Amino acid sequence: MARYNGPRLRKIRRIGTELPGLTTKTSAKRPYVPGMHGPTKRMNKTSEYGLRLKEKQKIRLHYGLTERQLRLVFNRALRMPGDTGVNMLGLLESRLDNLVWRAGFTRTIPAARQLVGHGHVNLNGKRAKTPSQILAVGDVIQVREASRNREDIRITANSPVRERPTGLKLDLDTMACTVEAMPSREMVPVDVNVQKVIEYFAQ
Repeated sequence: MARYNGPRLRKIRRIGTELPGLTTKTSAKRPYVPGMHGPTKRMNKTSEYGLRLKEKQKIRLHYGLTERQLRLVFNRALRMPGDTGVNMLGLLESRLDNLVWRAGFTRTIPAARQLVGHGHVNLNGKRAKTPSQILAVGDVIQVREASRNREDIRITANSPVRERPTGLKLDLDTMACTVEAMPSREMVPVDVNVQKVIEYFAQ
């Protein structure tokens, strides 16, 4: 299945959880599932498979991944020592596009992916080309000099949509962000039961 490019708020209403990486919009005005009949009191029973699928969709939509990309992340996390769920979230939080967003250079992860794809970001002094690249502590993300005067980047960097994780050190003068520590499990900004995601891929 391809990366989702449809109405973002509709997905949030369907899942019932805010996905800050997907969009800055919230379902506060219409906190019910989408549909022509509006809010309903009818309770639909969700199967165990449905619960696992829902948790998987939260991660996939929040980080903006295709099904294949998320499967590859799971397989990599499975081969790593330690807890698979923690490893999986760690890999997702270490992606370049996610850290560009977490640094406050963009309002969403899709916007961060576009920023990298269009060549506006340097990684350790060289132009970054792959939004899915996994970063490590000590890496430096920087908006390229020719792009620093872009109004959208300057406004977002000075007034980020979300609070930056403590492990990211930002220099607004040079538009550079140094990764001093990766965001921890507690800092993941989406409410997800990662064990259900592991069960989904393991079934």
